[in-house]
Amino acid sequence: MRIAIQRRCSTIFLVLSLSCPGLVWAQTEEKLLEEINQLSDAERQARLVSGAKKEGAVTWYVAMNRAYAQDLINAFEAQYPFLKVNALTGGGGSLLNKVLTEYRARSYLYDVFNTRSMTINTLKKAGTIMRYKTPYRTQLRETFYDKEGFLNGIFATPLVFIYNTKMVNRRDAPSSIEDLANSKWSGKMAVDDESFDWLAAVLDYYGEAKGIELATKIGQQSLQVRRGPTLITQLVAAGEFHVEIDGHHQEAIAKKKAGAPIDYHFPQPFVPVKSLVPIYMAARPPHPHAAALLADFLMSKKGQDIMYGHGRWMGHKGISGKGPDDVGDRKVVIPSPEKWGDRYQELIGLYNKLLLRKSGS
Repeated sequence: MRIAIQRRCSTIFLVLSLSCPGLVWAQTEEKLLEEINQLSDAERQARLVSGAKKEGAVTWYVAMNRAYAQDLINAFEAQYPFLKVNALTGGGGSLLNKVLTEYRARSYLYDVFNTRSMTINTLKKAGTIMRYKTPYRTQLRETFYDKEGFLNGIFATPLVFIYNTKMVNRRDAPSSIEDLANSKWSGKMAVDDESFDWLAAVLDYYGEAKGIELATKIGQQSLQVRRGPTLITQLVAAGEFHVEIDGHHQEAIAKKKAGAPIDYHFPQPFVPVKSLVPIYMAARPPHPHAAALLADFLMSKKGQDIMYGHGRWMGHKGISGKGPDDVGDRKVVIPSPEKWGDRYQELIGLYNKLLLRKSGS
């Protein structure tokens, strides 16, 4: 009887290995790091450093401006001079496709990957990421991590109304989501052609029926559609548009400090937030110990302070700004990755139909 059970278990294990090769490996790597995470802080750090010294490198797929990423890499390599960060920067979509293609080909090259949290279900289903319940999660804001351990958020981007101060007085600038439906702004507002998270936040806050009704009215305002928040903010500063309805908070801060004729409002009654950006751990990391050190660094106060200096809204509970640039205690809505991850194509279709007025979408 015992022999029969053992054979059956061996058969099941073999089938799992062949049909889901990432599963067995991920369980092994997850278990390794899970055991390390149970150690005291000093013992844990010593184990990670010891393993990382043998690995010598870590590969990071970075959906981030290269200069910003380099600031983080320089600080990390200064802290761990025995490690070399092999960074591949690019757009979130292209890097996501690269990860999925590599895993389909059973080519396991990356260790950590950051992109928007909306991708979590796609990555989980493809078996490309693993759980990582680092002690550093306790320092993150409540909405920046999940219960399972797949999601460890490092920063998010509040979406604000950016306006040209030569064309719009501050007291007259739109201050609420509902203001955008006022006919006086028809033809004067710009929006990014891929600001799907903005719509998701509206639907999450108002409920889908009222949210769709409001988005429809805003979409009837002859929105000026362009690609790229940086470009749109530059065009607002140049006077081509009066208002950008989904401007990136850090872009507004940077351009305003540089002397551009722009200012911004945090929307009322809530601030839409672009899907938070987590650090994902590869299911089959070539350098698991070094990957853990890099992920921890990006969640640590030191790493978070660097990103805060870039104008980000950070996941670390201990980092908050002061003055008008601080998100403060405002109501924020981060689109639910669990909800919209499975409905992402539907969300894109709604955005194209309601905001961009594309027929057949």
